[in-house]
Amino acid sequence: MLETILFALAHFVLCILFFQVIQRPLFILYNKRVEKEGFKHGDLRKIFLKGLNTDKIAAAYLTGFSVLGLLVLSFIPFANVHACMVWIEVVLAVPVTLGVVSDTVLYCFWQFKLEASVISYLKHPKEVFASVTPLFIVAAVVALVVMDGVFYAFMWPSLLLLNGSGSVCPDGILWHAAYVLLCLVILAVLFAVIRGINRRPYSPFISYFSDRQFLNHCALNPIYNFIFTISSEDRYKKDFRLFDSAECAKEFAKLYPPTEAPRLELLNTKRPNILLLIWESLSARYISTLGGESGVMPNFERLSEEGVLFTRCDCGSFRTERGLMCILAGLPGQPTENAANHPRIMPKLPAVPHVLDEAGYETMAVHGGNCRVLHMGEWFYASGHKMLVEQKDLPDVGPANRWGYHDGGTFNWVYGSIQEKTKAGKPWFTTYLTLSSHQPFDVPYHKLDDMKANSFAYVDDCFGSFIDKLKASPAWKDLLVVVVGDHGFNYCEPMVRETFTHIPVLMLGGAVKQPMKIDKIMAQTDLAATLLGQLDLPHDDFKFSRDVLSKDYTNPFSIHMYNNGFAFRDATGYTDFDNATGKAVEGADDEREHKGKIILQTVYEYLSSM
Repeated sequence: MLETILFALAHFVLCILFFQVIQRPLFILYNKRVEKEGFKHGDLRKIFLKGLNTDKIAAAYLTGFSVLGLLVLSFIPFANVHACMVWIEVVLAVPVTLGVVSDTVLYCFWQFKLEASVISYLKHPKEVFASVTPLFIVAAVVALVVMDGVFYAFMWPSLLLLNGSGSVCPDGILWHAAYVLLCLVILAVLFAVIRGINRRPYSPFISYFSDRQFLNHCALNPIYNFIFTISSEDRYKKDFRLFDSAECAKEFAKLYPPTEAPRLELLNTKRPNILLLIWESLSARYISTLGGESGVMPNFERLSEEGVLFTRCDCGSFRTERGLMCILAGLPGQPTENAANHPRIMPKLPAVPHVLDEAGYETMAVHGGNCRVLHMGEWFYASGHKMLVEQKDLPDVGPANRWGYHDGGTFNWVYGSIQEKTKAGKPWFTTYLTLSSHQPFDVPYHKLDDMKANSFAYVDDCFGSFIDKLKASPAWKDLLVVVVGDHGFNYCEPMVRETFTHIPVLMLGGAVKQPMKIDKIMAQTDLAATLLGQLDLPHDDFKFSRDVLSKDYTNPFSIHMYNNGFAFRDATGYTDFDNATGKAVEGADDEREHKGKIILQTVYEYLSSM
């Protein structure tokens, strides 16, 4: 049985070596022409080190397949284990080398990593082969054969550890039971490598380290990425085709006409420094001036009198990673899908940080927790943040819970960062995502008996102190702070969607001309175009975002997407529609339901084209 342990260990290590010594250098050398900026000092070292994270997972999958083979062979009397395992490794080599070669030679065409969506192309082989030359096909076939041999050669030393002719399992029922248990233990260890031991399973982000997607793609293992995306079925191409596409496009254009100048000007400068503060679960629930409970968030209420408060905004979705896309890309959530699960889509979306980067801003995202959760890190980079600071990058800034550092310490770090950036003199844009007002609500602050309300009171206290310090600093003069919730708040209570979706948007800082309230109905997705409009920067690419301060914003409405449903609000009322039953849960209205379906179909058509 020792030889089985040694085989599994050797197989695992040799798979990693194959990816590190063969696959990754080949990918880099073949596709380096794609990267215009070239490789900077330290890039290659980071590529191989971060690539090791997903190499280990791919190696665990492949080794698990071989260990399963040994387990099955243990039930077959007189099986020549060595001979059978040779054939198993030959079979295993085929998909591995097919994935490695395909990922390498096709990357320059589509510039995203090998993923499960490529399977759909196999349904149309004629069209696929029509786009490449016969010489290319011949070269690819030769590469497959050679790579197959190379992979098998790498695995050969592990096969030598197996019994040359007989079984790896000693005779006897008890010995066989022990061998089965051993194989199951090995498989359990490999599963732990695949999933990880944290609260959330691994995602491709564990190999990401740069705002330059090519470097991340060099590090990301193609076999792992393919397996990972198999679980992310692409439903954009088939769901919610409710109307003729041309007719749908005409009606959508009426809902989202261009919103151009002139507009209401809120700022006294066109190039303020910008802090986008995305407050975990911030809704109207604890803001008395918006109809919520009193005594919980006095600082927000105080500061909203000093800035511009948008009082009738509805969030676009129901989870953080979806809310980040609503805010930064102006993209509504999707009821049966999640764009964050599709690495090929994220870099193709327009995003506020991208626009600001092109306008000369330094862009950075900050989060006191782990950005691997919910693909947040991947989206922060893909949306144009040149730098990402998360829990592992921060010094010990204070107390933490299982999500990361509490907001008090992170607010202090952000304050210091703002002072440094302001002194440097270059315009900057920072996205800061908080985390303390999230279950389990165990914050280092005790004001209210209700843990949920107390967590919001804690963040409010941190926020008030943070803003007051900024006011007293030189950074305040040219600063615009935009505060918005990632989604609404509801925890273990009956869902009242009309109140859940209601979130505030607050703009304050020295860059704001004067306090005011904007009482127009708007969607969270409209923030992107509205902010860029204030800076006189283009936002035409933001298909689902409107500048609500433009003279052209004459049809105010909001759209919220949840799990297979949507909520639509306009001046006529509020409708909550369940797609599964095809009926309104609340506020049935043919016109509002029709508009919501038009937007829903357009979102899915838009994303299916990417």
